[in-house]
Amino acid sequence: MRTSAKRIAAVWSSLCVGLVLLGASGAAHCGEQADKAVAAVKLLIARGELKPDAVLRMRVKQGNTSSFLGRDYELQKDWEKQTGILLDVSVMPQVDSLEIIRRSNDIDLTIARNHEYPDLVAGRLIEDLTPLLQRFGFALPVDTNGGYMLLQHQAMVGDRVVAIPADLDMAMLFVRRDLLEDPAQRAAFRERFKRELKLPSTWSEYQQLVEFFNRPKEGFYGSSEPREKLTGWMFWMPRYLSTAASNQYLFDEQMHPLVDSPAGVAATESYVATVPYSPPQSLEDGKDYSYTLPFFVRGNAFATMLTVATAKISNRDDSAIKGKFIAVAMPGRVVGNRLVRRSQFIYGNNLVVPANAPNKALGLLFAMWLTDADNAARSVAANGIADPYRYSTLADERVRSLYTPQAMDLLRSELPFVAPSGTGLPGDSEYLGALSNNIWLAASGKLTSKEAMAKTAREWEAITDARGRAQQIAHWQAFKKLYPSATESPR
Repeated sequence: MRTSAKRIAAVWSSLCVGLVLLGASGAAHCGEQADKAVAAVKLLIARGELKPDAVLRMRVKQGNTSSFLGRDYELQKDWEKQTGILLDVSVMPQVDSLEIIRRSNDIDLTIARNHEYPDLVAGRLIEDLTPLLQRFGFALPVDTNGGYMLLQHQAMVGDRVVAIPADLDMAMLFVRRDLLEDPAQRAAFRERFKRELKLPSTWSEYQQLVEFFNRPKEGFYGSSEPREKLTGWMFWMPRYLSTAASNQYLFDEQMHPLVDSPAGVAATESYVATVPYSPPQSLEDGKDYSYTLPFFVRGNAFATMLTVATAKISNRDDSAIKGKFIAVAMPGRVVGNRLVRRSQFIYGNNLVVPANAPNKALGLLFAMWLTDADNAARSVAANGIADPYRYSTLADERVRSLYTPQAMDLLRSELPFVAPSGTGLPGDSEYLGALSNNIWLAASGKLTSKEAMAKTAREWEAITDARGRAQQIAHWQAFKKLYPSATESPR
């Protein structure tokens, strides 16, 4: 057993030496990722570095166990059969993971949202996975046939791999296709707005649709975008980033906020403008997507904005809008002679190894096993929360049937317009918390949009000074490189 395991390790080492972690040419052909992870687990056992009766302890988000254990626990059963290592899975609430990871000392693997990475790294709460990937000869492929999508955004902080992608939660817009195609609606819209009823290219066109289709007396609302206090930044950022070409950045070169500006005010006004056409409790604490999304799925709203999971949920047999909705390219703004559109990563359930994990290597190896191209498709098709994150999954017929081919094709075509998540800075939770609170105050009528942006800018300056401006400038300069440059001709 020991000799065989050593031979396996030597073969893999000789094949994979020199491969760059970010998807070097040929990385995807280095062998089956899952098989390689299993071989590495057996090698650790043979060397006495891992007990044969070891248990992998994993903590995932509530309601998402099927994404990591498989439909009818098929992934868990396969892992345990192939490695002999049992999985012990616990759950946590659908909230940011930072404080939960800070308090945990017995978890080998857990999940975190993209925007949390800078704080997790700055607090030394998660493991730099780069040495472990190198140790076991893994590369993270980025080829567009089967690799990870937007790996730099999903896995990296600087040049370090800090997470293994297991979800792709970029914001997407969804609207009622059947209403857009209805002759009576088209005629009424033409009469009111003096233009044809069509999919929105700009935020102003989107706002007209929201207003037109709002029928609260019938229990039907123009928009069911979330508007509660904690997650406001997720639905404000696409509006703000699209106000300049190629991006409207959050800070200048010296980390002075740029949100206290006509761009910031315009984004906030657009964010606030949907509130009168939203379900009545949208501004209340805790009324996140779990409150707003059902309005869309039950057929009581024209539009919503969330992740591509919306397509999966809306396509279920018990959905009132199955066959009646469409995923839509994110609206934007015409800047000069170009249409600037931006999305951003919002939620996300990517795999991280806590810094105090008892079995760090085992956590990494399970992450690589689970996100193997074949297992990734099985994970996504299990109908949990995790969405496609490898290119090959977009072409998998099980996944396309679940989400609709149209949504999968749009997700792929929208990748060039996705901005990195949050601010990219240590203190991200503070920056985003201030922004979300202030735009909520604006949406509640307690501040004007201009006042909300001025207040945000003052609070951001204080956070930057407290964190150390020189340090934050360095982080910001690195993060800015991840922003997209794609623009389009106006439609």
